Amino acid sequence: MAAPFRWLRKAFDVGRRNPKALFGAIALVIVVVVAMTMAQTFLQVLTQGSMSGLVVVMVLMTAVNWVVMPPLVGGLFRVVDATDRGLPVVASDVFNAYGRGQGGKRLVLVSLVYSLAYVGFAGLMLLTPLGQFFREYFAIALATPVGGEPDMAALQALMANTSPSAFLWLPVVAIVMFTWLHASMLALATAALREVDVATAVVAGAMAALRNFLPLLGFMLVMLVGGFAAMLLVGLVLGLLMALLAMASPVLVVLVMFPLMLLVMLAVYAMVFAFYYHGWRDIFGLADAPAPPTEGALEV
Repeated sequence: MAAPFRWLRKAFDVGRRNPKALFGAIALVIVVVVAMTMAQTFLQVLTQGSMSGLVVVMVLMTAVNWVVMPPLVGGLFRVVDATDRGLPVVASDVFNAYGRGQGGKRLVLVSLVYSLAYVGFAGLMLLTPLGQFFREYFAIALATPVGGEPDMAALQALMANTSPSAFLWLPVVAIVMFTWLHASMLALATAALREVDVATAVVAGAMAALRNFLPLLGFMLVMLVGGFAAMLLVGLVLGLLMALLAMASPVLVVLVMFPLMLLVMLAVYAMVFAFYYHGWRDIFGLADAPAPPTEGALEV
């Protein structure tokens, strides 16, 4: 049960050997994510509120995400692995999975399998009372004009006609989603760090998450409670800091908060990938494996 906390402890040490490469790689990934988000926002503006246009943009950007992001995730796992084992690596190596024969296709297909599993589970949930509630809720939301007020009478009727037992599905959804997250990350780590086929990586991630279901569930519960308290405290501190800076000059808010938020994003990305990396090594019996005497490009 304590294993995930051991992985978290090891994750705090991430980047100690080569912080330039690790945090540089994470910064490059953040740039790509921001660029894709800006492109999606720009395309949504071009649709001028057309529902069909918004659907096309969402489908298009989802397809782009399926192709672009998995190799970056795999590249980050490889950079974390190289920095942890003291292998030579630079920040731009995060893009190596896009190269020919570097496992990019495998990473995309593994991610696609888990994405389809996510969609399939969401479809099943739509058949439950909870799914019916959300279907009607979003129908009301979509019928609301831009900048207008939602139909409060319809919302009140929806709440009155929905049985409280419908919301008992929420813990089920949360547990399945957390398990799906663990399985997909461990599967992508396998696809990135081992020369295996797609089916092997998919099954390895699923089996690793299921075999460690209780430790990971306990860890996530502790993190949810502790994370909520930490976010509340950080929110209060940041709110006070922003208020003080705004009193001096609104420009200071941007100059101080932007680098601060960037540092937070770098730290979160590093912790998440290091956590799953050390979990992957521990689960598959590689925690004490010595680093191979490899020089030059990272071999997988």
